Amino acid sequence: MVDKIVGGELLPESSLPTESALCEVFGVSRTVIREALKLLEAKGLVRVRQGQGTTVGPTEQWDLLDPLILDAAMRYADTFEILDDVVDVRVGLECQMTRRAAELMTDAQLRELRDALIALEKLLDQPEKYQDAEGEYHDLILRGSGNRLGRSIIRSIHPRARTNFRYRGAGVSADHMLMSHRGHVAIYERLAARDPDGAAEVMREHILGSWLERKSGAASVQGL
Repeated sequence: MVDKIVGGELLPESSLPTESALCEVFGVSRTVIREALKLLEAKGLVRVRQGQGTTVGPTEQWDLLDPLILDAAMRYADTFEILDDVVDVRVGLECQMTRRAAELMTDAQLRELRDALIALEKLLDQPEKYQDAEGEYHDLILRGSGNRLGRSIIRSIHPRARTNFRYRGAGVSADHMLMSHRGHVAIYERLAARDPDGAAEVMREHILGSWLERKSGAASVQGL
């Protein structure tokens, strides 16, 4: 049902089939259908009105932090809009958290980040392993900020975006790997210098620069 709604088969404000029809389509009992509708309502995808049936909710009420909905939104999108939104959210949160990390990270945490940076450098010729490791590198900074809510949001949306072809781009070139690694080095240097504004700015440049290059590559492959 999430796919049918987010994918556009069932449009906002349209009525869902009756419970009996849904039972027949999915081969389940009315109890299962009713529980499913409750879950969909909690996610903002449908509105259940006593005596009036169930309608698809407006897109602005969809809970895009819900993993099922976010996955479907990225899977069915025919533009970069939802991925641009993910990047905007990541930039806003991660830059602010990097600014705070420059003030709060302990010496021990900075040493751990430096060790992670050294490990990243050794993976420059292994793009897939590098990308996995850079996620851990960024997470050390998020942890260092002390903002648990912000970290949870980023850890919820970013790994899911990375599974999307458009977000990953057409491939990781050697030049892109070097550019990305230089960004990681610059971020560490600003954090180690206890420079909040500088750390936030290089994080912004790193995230946006990397995304724009990947986006350009994906768009050229797809003819967008």
